Amino acid sequence: MYKIESLKALFYRNLEVKLRDWANESKPKPLIIRGARQVGKTTLVQKISRQFDHFISLNLEKSQDSQFFAHTDNVKLILETLLISQKMVVDEGDKVLLFIDEIQQNPQVIALLRYFYEELPQLHVIAAGSLLEFALGDVPSMPVGRVEQVALHPMSFDEFLLANGQQLLYDKWNQLSFEPHLHALFMDSYMKYLVVGGMPAAVKQYVEDEFSLMRLPKIFDNIWLSYKEDVAKYQQSQTNQKVLHFIMEHVPYELDRFSFAQFGQNLYKSREISEAFGQLEKASILSLVYPTTSLKLPLVPNYQKRPRIQFLDTGMLLYLNKQQASILLGKNLQDQFRGGIMNHAVWQEIIARSDSPLARHMFWVREESDTNAEVDLLLPFADGILPVEVKSGASGRLRSLFECIDRTDANLAVRVLDNHLSIEKISTIKGKPFTLVNVPLYAVGKVLEIANSIR
Repeated sequence: MYKIESLKALFYRNLEVKLRDWANESKPKPLIIRGARQVGKTTLVQKISRQFDHFISLNLEKSQDSQFFAHTDNVKLILETLLISQKMVVDEGDKVLLFIDEIQQNPQVIALLRYFYEELPQLHVIAAGSLLEFALGDVPSMPVGRVEQVALHPMSFDEFLLANGQQLLYDKWNQLSFEPHLHALFMDSYMKYLVVGGMPAAVKQYVEDEFSLMRLPKIFDNIWLSYKEDVAKYQQSQTNQKVLHFIMEHVPYELDRFSFAQFGQNLYKSREISEAFGQLEKASILSLVYPTTSLKLPLVPNYQKRPRIQFLDTGMLLYLNKQQASILLGKNLQDQFRGGIMNHAVWQEIIARSDSPLARHMFWVREESDTNAEVDLLLPFADGILPVEVKSGASGRLRSLFECIDRTDANLAVRVLDNHLSIEKISTIKGKPFTLVNVPLYAVGKVLEIANSIR
């Protein structure tokens, strides 16, 4: 049995690798960690703090912590006051980590980060904030070039494997060892990952309850309620708050492309819906994914086309749709719903692989009077693109993928599906030969490595 005292891997995050390197820098830039509430930012920092001799943790939502910045903007005096208050004696050569959580509560402190870098170059500073985007516009002087920024997302499938103590299966995953005899084991773990999701609180509860799902509804309810309560912080206008509440009531059920004017059969203006979506994007509760009509790098989104909604977490999305049991029991879901969930899960895994706040991913569309084509995901690959199609069953038509291949120099494409890893040499309807890599759902996090290994 997997015991609680063995949970040290529960909160392992891939971002730790970058943070460990940053912790070893002699003159580090302050680091801003961005991400939605409850994705594990504070836990990650606490874990990294073990690499330091001294750790000072502040939360600017607390008045006793925010008061350190109330009387002076001299960062040397601020640090001195902090050390005295903590009764902390720092010897020469000691490494000190200052963590400023919920920094969006005081935009002036964000501006001070540049002075921590310039005047206290040996001090390691991490700042985090779940509603940080809302404060950046109020920063008097954004410390461009004086800070680093990274993004933290819900846990990925490989992080979930480690959290569940499946080190051996993780090793196989990490080594690209996706042999057919392991397929059932991988799929079983992946289906559970879809239901539990990647929110650390949900994963922790699942493991501590010895892999029971019984108490997950309470976790999801609390997270979703906290997001709804945050709505009041996004907008002061009652009308705007009503629009935000309306969107949050309907957004879990919108799994396909949509238009602002028709979203949820609303009675609001298209501009009001669009602005409210922008607010929820700032809070990282969701993102709008726009298509591109280009097939050459750099890929540029076409904002005149209808977007998709990428919800923060697939586990929470399934819970809100009351489809957890159906996924686990392998029941036949409606093709449209199952396809939407699989597409969403693939995108979540791809997003989780990037720690850049500027990372953007796109799908491809061709919408003309004589034809419509859509490919679920385009990834930069080698000197071009890698088209990725997501199929909810074991097979599927590839007309759109064929059209995409015919219009590019690409000779390699990926189909993600509920099946073994395999490679096919096929041709488009027009006769262009290319290699099709069939990648199982659980291997999406390794799709670029898989493609590189065979090109």
